[in-house]
Amino acid sequence: MRQRPPLRRLLVVLVAVAVLGGAVWLVRAAASSPSGRTPSGRTPSGSSSPSDGTSSATGKVGRAGSAPTGEPATTTTTAGPASALRNLVVTRTEQQFVDTAHRLVSHGVVLAPDRQLPTYVWTPDPPGRYPLVVFVHGYDRSPLQYERFCSVLASSGYVVAAPSFPLEDPSRGFGLDRSDLPGEAADVSSVVTSMESAAATDRADPGRIAVVGHSDGADVALEVGYEQGTVDPRVQGLVAIAPDPIATPRTPSTAPLLLVQGTADSVVPYTSSQTVFDQVPGPTYYVSLLGADHLPPFAGGTPWTPVLDASVADFLDATVAHRGSGGAALAGQLGASPLVRLTTKG
Repeated sequence: MRQRPPLRRLLVVLVAVAVLGGAVWLVRAAASSPSGRTPSGRTPSGSSSPSDGTSSATGKVGRAGSAPTGEPATTTTTAGPASALRNLVVTRTEQQFVDTAHRLVSHGVVLAPDRQLPTYVWTPDPPGRYPLVVFVHGYDRSPLQYERFCSVLASSGYVVAAPSFPLEDPSRGFGLDRSDLPGEAADVSSVVTSMESAAATDRADPGRIAVVGHSDGADVALEVGYEQGTVDPRVQGLVAIAPDPIATPRTPSTAPLLLVQGTADSVVPYTSSQTVFDQVPGPTYYVSLLGADHLPPFAGGTPWTPVLDASVADFLDATVAHRGSGGAALAGQLGASPLVRLTTKG
């Protein structure tokens, strides 16, 4: 008859069997659940969710390199300048603006208690907000005599506002007075303010503003950009076409300037633009239209007309709208035509 094993030995055997069974159960449980998760797949109670922008429950990715297995990681790219806009459909409207802060005065005589500024506005039809350009017409002219130019500029993605200046536009009936140019500079700022607040013209982007002027209008553009007492800091780019030299003290400015003048200008001496080029402190592009006169490039039908249109649009694209080829390519664009001689500084 065999003897029973001692009680101590029996207890050891029972403990060993229990340990072995628990280990087998743990192996099976681990094999049936994903790594790092509880068998239910949920975040354990009292634990926090991932904080790196990923979600272990949804698989969404917040940072490159943190995507779960089987999903591509996201990458971040920097967008370049928007493409240049050309040949957009344009609509012309008219706004009635009034500068109540200034009287209309000519040769010391008060002609009106305020300054009425009827303004033609050319707006691209496609939805969106576009940079604002205030166009300043020349002496003894009216805004609609520049309609071709303003419409083409608007078709390049700009809201173009062209006010009628009361002492430069003969149709206003007040007579002509060139000494009112500082008043016109104030008019430009008033139109900018009105365009910023006019509900009917909310297509204009008040954060991107330029002033373009021809002849006396070019003088006004320079006053808005550089002359003490008339500078408007909201203006980010200036185009002066056939200006006179600046005759008053200047304010330091880094606003970029495009100068354009025909070498055969019969109204404003061609050397005037060279003088302005030397006077202004900021980045300047001086486009000489070889053989061109004062008004024909604006009127249209001349070899210089498309060169004028493209020069202004390319300059504003690079300096105000920040689209197209960008500032690095601007000199190459402006100097590409054989009808142009380009001088730059800054």
